[in-house]
Amino acid sequence: MDWKPFFEENRTLFLVWSLPDWGSSRSRELSKELGIRELHFIYQSASRKKPWKTITASYRYVYQGLKTLQLLYKKKPRVVFVQSPPSFATLFVYLYCAHTGSKYIIDAHSDALLRSVWNRPEWLHNHLTKHAVATLITDDYFCNQIEARGGRALVLKDPVTSYETESFPVNGSFNIAVVNKFAFDEPIEEIVQAAAEIPSARFYVTGKKVKADPRLLAEAPENVIFTDYLPNKEYYGLLKNSDAVMCLTKRDHTLQCGACEALSLNTPVITSNWPILENYFSSGSVHVDNSKEGIITGVNQMIADHNRFQEEIRELRTKNRRLWEKKIEELAGLIQGDK
Repeated sequence: MDWKPFFEENRTLFLVWSLPDWGSSRSRELSKELGIRELHFIYQSASRKKPWKTITASYRYVYQGLKTLQLLYKKKPRVVFVQSPPSFATLFVYLYCAHTGSKYIIDAHSDALLRSVWNRPEWLHNHLTKHAVATLITDDYFCNQIEARGGRALVLKDPVTSYETESFPVNGSFNIAVVNKFAFDEPIEEIVQAAAEIPSARFYVTGKKVKADPRLLAEAPENVIFTDYLPNKEYYGLLKNSDAVMCLTKRDHTLQCGACEALSLNTPVITSNWPILENYFSSGSVHVDNSKEGIITGVNQMIADHNRFQEEIRELRTKNRRLWEKKIEELAGLIQGDK
C-alpha cells in the first residue's frame, strides 16, 4: 500500500538537528519512502574548546530551538518526525504539538538509548517519550526502556529502498567496500590487519582520512584503498559495484546503516555477529566476531560461496521490504488512532 498520500495529507515534516551529511541517511530515506517533502536540517556550530564548549553548546541549543519553533509555526505540520539524538530537539517539537494539537514521532537512533547523556534530565525525557505517538527503534532490546517511560515503541529498521548512483571504479579480483567513519566502535585496525592476509581481495575503506590515525594510513597494505569522504552518489556506486560490503561494529544493539544500504543494492554483506545483525541479515551475509582471524575467515567464506550469497541477498531484500511496509502500515494506524 502506498502511504505517501496519508503523510502528505497530514503535512508531515521531518526534523533533524544535524548537518545533512552527519549520520542522517536514515532520515533522508525515511522521508523519501514516506513521501515527506519537508525534511529540514537545523544546525549551528559550536566551539570545541573549553570553557567555550559548554557556553556555545547551550547557545546552539537555544538557537536551534528557536529556529525549530519558527519553522514549525511557518509550515504548520500536523505530524512531525524528530530525530534523536539530540533529545532536546524533541522538547521544542513537543512544545509546538502541545500548543497546536499536532502529533510527533521520535526516531531514536541507538546512540540516543545507549548513552545516558541523551536522557537527561530523566523526568523531562520520560515526559517527552510518553506524549509521542511512538518512538521508532531499531532493536527489540529497547522496547522495555521505552515502555518503562510510559511510551510506545515500534521497531522500524532502515528502509529497503533505491539509490541514485554514479559509477565508482573497482579493479580487484574481489572487491570489498568497507563502510567506515573511523568511529570508536569500528574495528578498523583489525580489518586492515586481516586485509594484509588476503592479497586476492581489495578493500575500499570509506571515511574522512583526517579522522584516521596517520600510522594506520601509512602502514596499510597495498590492497587497502582509503577513499576519503565520498559524495552520496559515488558512495552508493561503490557499494553497488563491490562484490561485498563490510560493515562492522564493536557495540551491541546497533543496526548498521551501511549494511542496510548494501541490502538495498543487492550486495552481499559481511557484518558483526551481534544478535540484531544476525536476525536482520539472516541470509546473504557472513557474520564475524570483529577479530583479525574472524574477519579473515568471513572474507574467505564470502569469496568461496559468493554466488549463493548473491542469490540470498536478493531474496532477503524482497522479504525485508515487505516486513518494512507492514511496519509503516502499523505506524500509520498509530497516528490515525492517537488522540
